[in-house]
Amino acid sequence: MQERYLGDSHDFIKYALLTHLHSELQLRLGVNWYLARPENVDRPANKDGEKRHHLKGGVWRSLNSDLFEKIVRFADPGERYLSRVGEWEVLPAGTLFHSEYICSDDRNVWHRNALAALAQSDLVFLDPDNGFEITSMTRRTSPKYALFREAEDFLRLGKAVIGIQFARQCDPVARAHEVRERLMSACGSDHRLPVVRGRLAPNILFITVAPPSVAQRFGSALERFCNQSEKVDLIA
Repeated sequence: MQERYLGDSHDFIKYALLTHLHSELQLRLGVNWYLARPENVDRPANKDGEKRHHLKGGVWRSLNSDLFEKIVRFADPGERYLSRVGEWEVLPAGTLFHSEYICSDDRNVWHRNALAALAQSDLVFLDPDNGFEITSMTRRTSPKYALFREAEDFLRLGKAVIGIQFARQCDPVARAHEVRERLMSACGSDHRLPVVRGRLAPNILFITVAPPSVAQRFGSALERFCNQSEKVDLIA
């Protein structure tokens, strides 16, 4: 993720989902930002991250009115700092963060630091720019992707994991099924949890793996979240 994206419409759905799961399941949140420097991973003048439709309120505010009042402050580009997420209590108190810049040269070190920083969390959220790894990623663009083995390491430590996946120029339902199967295979998981889809352009998908002890509760909580707004739905 990049600080310039903070508070966009995709973020609003991310934070609404995490807040909902925290409330429903009473799990301590951990956020692995996958923080990247734009000049290292993007072409010049890239304008991604300026979709801020939620600022209009309406159905957006109804999804989580308290969150809306907090996240709207990111409309000011001068306030787009990761530290504001904690300072403004955008996410529940006690949320842990791993905020180191990710670099392809020391990714293993970065990942070990993430495991340590989020060790006391119960639910880890992976927030890269694009989603899970793809075969066409390059050394330069790899920080924009979460690796399946990184999710596997958190699950192996007994944590539930949610990763984002943008669905650009593809069928989002087919993309959800494909990435979920790859993630389950990498993690050795037999529990097929539904995928949450945020209805934006592009669609954003939230793909979950969880320990068997909490998998059923997770599925029910995800379903209840998607019953709250027309902006989100469930892919079984």
